[in-house]
Amino acid sequence: MRDELLALFPALRKLSPDAYVVGGAIRDLLRGAHPADADVACLDPLACAKTLRRKVIRLGREEHISAYRVVDGAHVYDFAALLDGSIDADLRRRDFTVNAMAVDLAGGALLDPHGGRADLAARIVRMVDARNFDDDPLRMLKAIRMAVRLGFAIDDGTVAAIRPRAGAIAGVAAERVAYELSTIFSADAFRRAVALLRETALDVPLFGRELDAARFHADDVPLAAAFAILVDDPPAFAERWKWSDALLRDVVALQRLASEHPPLALYDAGERLAAQLPPLLRALGHDGAVEMPDFSVKPLLTGDDIARLAKIEPGPRVGALKRVLVEAQLRGDVKTRGDAEKLVTASA
Repeated sequence: MRDELLALFPALRKLSPDAYVVGGAIRDLLRGAHPADADVACLDPLACAKTLRRKVIRLGREEHISAYRVVDGAHVYDFAALLDGSIDADLRRRDFTVNAMAVDLAGGALLDPHGGRADLAARIVRMVDARNFDDDPLRMLKAIRMAVRLGFAIDDGTVAAIRPRAGAIAGVAAERVAYELSTIFSADAFRRAVALLRETALDVPLFGRELDAARFHADDVPLAAAFAILVDDPPAFAERWKWSDALLRDVVALQRLASEHPPLALYDAGERLAAQLPPLLRALGHDGAVEMPDFSVKPLLTGDDIARLAKIEPGPRVGALKRVLVEAQLRGDVKTRGDAEKLVTASA
């Protein structure tokens, strides 16, 4: 495995003998996937990062432990300190067994003290130690993210350890929680995600109520549609978990469209957002059939044209007439500029 890592991430050859590749890269190689980056644990991460002779980016400070990133062409290397100065201690403090493996770059040995390789083969997310959730409660939500993204099960002991700690997720930085939720609900595994949130009791501190996966009937639910289904008060949720303005607008618009979706409302929402409505409706038990408007339609008259024909000043009335025109075009009642001029004149 060391040879595979060196082929994928050639700068690893430059590192000191105390360096280990840990976590995701090992997991991904063992399951036949291509790792996106190499996480390196070593005694002096800044010195290790500087060995690559590229720009070193500090990734932040957490409990006085700093991590560093180096981008070398297409390769990304992240460096962190060996916890307690020992690879055994480091792996013991990691979140899940499938992430608690390492390759010794000096000797080439695969280190797997917690049975990660067996759990990977069995497709199980299993904690290393329940106390590690106390070190970083976000790991509880990460268990769900890994399960839905990889198609793994979460073992019963891990679920049992999360449930009494679920409330601690409320104390995690909102941006970190928002990232995990966005990843979870972008996995086309909507019902599985909802079921796991309920099983782990993370649903109540996150969504303010118990969620019931049995109510839903589809899995291919996009992100904004998932939140439109699950979130009772989008503005409050957006403020609490630091949504972008764009995501909040999408969720509110989809909630409105779910109850009524005439062609003009779909047209106003835009093709990207309107495409999320059918899976949303299917998830709620409807057939999901939505007659989409022709999103390529453009008004046949400008605002100035409408004001001239209607003999009015520019203002809200011009906008209202323009919407009447677009709606008629979407229905197919207006097809030419002449048709448009007649409609505006008659409606003025």
